[in-house]
Amino acid sequence: MLTRVSAVAVKELWALVRQPQLLVLLLIGPVLIMTIFGLSLDVENILRPRALVVVEPGSEGAKLFQQYREEFTDRTQLVGTTDDSEEARQRLLRGEVDAVIVIPSAPLETVAGGERAVLRVVYDTINPVFGTRVPSRAYSLVLDLNQSLVQEAIAQELGGVRTLQERLNELNRRLETASSAAETLTSEEAQTTTAELDETLTTLESTLRLWQGVRPGEDEDVSATLQRIDSAQVTLDEVREAQEAGPEQIRERSGLADLRESLASLEEALASLPSNVPARVLANPFELKTENLASPPQVVGFYAPAVLAILIQHIAVSLASLAIVRERLSGAYEFFEVSPLGPGQLLAGKFFTYFGLVLGVNLSVALVLAGFLGIPIEGGFVEMTLAMALLTSASLGLGFLVSALARSELQAVQVSMLLLIASGFFAGFLFPLGQLQGPAVAISYLLPATNGISALQDVMIRGEGISGLDFAGLLLMASLTLGLARYLMGRKKA
Repeated sequence: MLTRVSAVAVKELWALVRQPQLLVLLLIGPVLIMTIFGLSLDVENILRPRALVVVEPGSEGAKLFQQYREEFTDRTQLVGTTDDSEEARQRLLRGEVDAVIVIPSAPLETVAGGERAVLRVVYDTINPVFGTRVPSRAYSLVLDLNQSLVQEAIAQELGGVRTLQERLNELNRRLETASSAAETLTSEEAQTTTAELDETLTTLESTLRLWQGVRPGEDEDVSATLQRIDSAQVTLDEVREAQEAGPEQIRERSGLADLRESLASLEEALASLPSNVPARVLANPFELKTENLASPPQVVGFYAPAVLAILIQHIAVSLASLAIVRERLSGAYEFFEVSPLGPGQLLAGKFFTYFGLVLGVNLSVALVLAGFLGIPIEGGFVEMTLAMALLTSASLGLGFLVSALARSELQAVQVSMLLLIASGFFAGFLFPLGQLQGPAVAISYLLPATNGISALQDVMIRGEGISGLDFAGLLLMASLTLGLARYLMGRKKA
């Protein structure tokens, strides 16, 4: 038994060694696909949407955007700015950007009025998985803006509070000085002193007047001295009057103007604070409003067109890739070569047979999905049939080309499986095409499923017709692959 098992193992190994192309496909093919995919997928920016900012030049919103530009670049891939909202909308619909951010022209004025400034974010996606990146990034952006604005406002208010505190301290010192002076001036000792001073001034005045009568030649000097004594007595009478009124009267008379001016300035500074603005507006000055121009279905509804497209491609390629190589390996192709049947007629007969089979099966699948799972067909059954017919034609052409080049059924099957794997990575099934770059972009448009997924999503989900790019791409692919397959079959017959 060991000998027989060893013999079978050696035979299978020798069969593989004799097919180096098969070994390349088996070993290198999957590794190459994964390598290209890993190098081409923009992982860093896959969740950072391309954003276009709409803002009025020279407005308060434009100044605010320039001040907090870093918050926008941290959350999005900032494409640029414009003041034309309609142009931004058209660029969004053309797929040049993922989101349009509309900044109000006077956001701070709106906040000062007690209302939140609205930051509008418009996007257009039918993808319920990756479509959440725009609103999630928008919410993060608004949180960043609110945090930055509140932080700056708090810093400004703290500076104002420190200034007010210094002014209050100065006022307190002045009040303490005035109160101390008032208490001192009205004390019993001070009153005794002023009384003695008044008595002394009266005695001095009497003496000088007597002196003036005795020495008339010095009348001018004595008169000047008497005037000074009269002025001092007037001042002293005011002081004694204040002493009799008490400390409160003195406080009112001394430094009152300066004190009132400082208090008025303090009240003005306090009035400038936004005390009438609600706390919720101060804490979150920006309010987010998002708008999705598309109507995304459920996750199953979104992936159904992509699954149908890949299913159509795989069935068509698998059947067509075995069509010619099987005839050649069975020896039937030799009968075709000596018969009046031409290679073009042979290819056409096989094409129409497989075309009807693949299209009929997948239309039935689509109807079952729509009936039992509620898969949308917004664009209508006729438009969906046309999209499936174009995809089936391109996939059959690719399958016939593989069959014309393959040397064995195993090679044809392996190529079909590699095309299926490549479609999952590069055709827009797992990741949006906009996130691919480099060689993956070229590979994606060599697969019928790429245009097929886009066409079926437009018809079934968006309710639109087949785009000119998808229509031309599938038609061109079908024409080229069928033409090449016809050429290779004719060359082998000759």
